[in-house]
Amino acid sequence: MVSAQYPGGVIDLRLHRPQARLALVEQTLMALRPGEDVLLVFPAPPDRLPGYIQRTYPDRFELTPVEEGPEFWSLRVHPLAH
Repeated sequence: MVSAQYPGGVIDLRLHRPQARLALVEQTLMALRPGEDVLLVFPAPPDRLPGYIQRTYPDRFELTPVEEGPEFWSLRVHPLAH
């Protein structure tokens, strides 16, 4: 995980309570601008989050899995220009 590849930062959700994670993700998404990719790091597979993001923010973000376990999972979020 090299943060220079993610100008929007690296958000390690393993460090936050499960109840706070979705709010943190939403705050992060709303602050991103085109070109400010962010890496979200999870303690388990983010099975439902990609669908939630696509439904809630249609055509605003490209999501790409980066790491897929077993110690952690990560997802690159790339904001699309509008």
